Amino acid sequence: MRTYSPAIRLYVNFPLKKETNFCVQDKQAHYLSNVMRLKIGRKFLVFNGVDGEFEAEIINKLNNAIKCKLNRKIRKQLVEPRLNLIFSLVKKDRVFNIIEKCTELGVSEFQPIISERTQKTNFRLERFQLNAVEASEQTNRLTIPKINEVQKLSEVIEDWNKSETIIFCNENGGKPIIETLNNISKPISILIGPEGGFSKAELEYFVNFDFIKPVSLGPRILRSDTAAISSVTCYQSFVGDWGYSNE
Repeated sequence: MRTYSPAIRLYVNFPLKKETNFCVQDKQAHYLSNVMRLKIGRKFLVFNGVDGEFEAEIINKLNNAIKCKLNRKIRKQLVEPRLNLIFSLVKKDRVFNIIEKCTELGVSEFQPIISERTQKTNFRLERFQLNAVEASEQTNRLTIPKINEVQKLSEVIEDWNKSETIIFCNENGGKPIIETLNNISKPISILIGPEGGFSKAELEYFVNFDFIKPVSLGPRILRSDTAAISSVTCYQSFVGDWGYSNE
């Protein structure tokens, strides 16, 4: 059985190639020097979502910048299964839970929406994108999920690719999510409503679209963030990438 020690990983937004040098600055430099207390010669991992994962080594420190070099490629880039999560905006801390935990669980794209019962419409895209980066760094992902700008529910549905199924978690009933997952083809997108659920008008609106399938998450009424995490967990467990080896 393979054993692991906690890895220090950073996401970077430039091309990665063996034997090249780069500088880490600002918050990332502070993290390496002051939080993790890495010295010259210490190694850590970097990835950019495109070129795989590399081992990097600190070769010099200059004020607020750390000069590093790429030693070798640790992992090649793999194509991750696509899984979109469409979710109604809720309170900031619950949006944070959705972004962080569902990034950890492998969601590839987030689409925040405004529905009839949405109460909070303020969405700081940059802040939540940083949350997604941090979650990817900590969970061994080689990609960063895409987070889209907020749209109205109707805009998302009207522009949707009709060949791709959306399963929406319906507290008013539907087939068990596992039964539905086992009988539809991928890719699949998951739709989560606001606190209080979708309105009657929205539920009637969904009936007009064959690609929208209602599912049940069981006998209990779940908060929006719990429903998001639970539905993504079900997806990964039964038809997602939990059957893949991490070796």
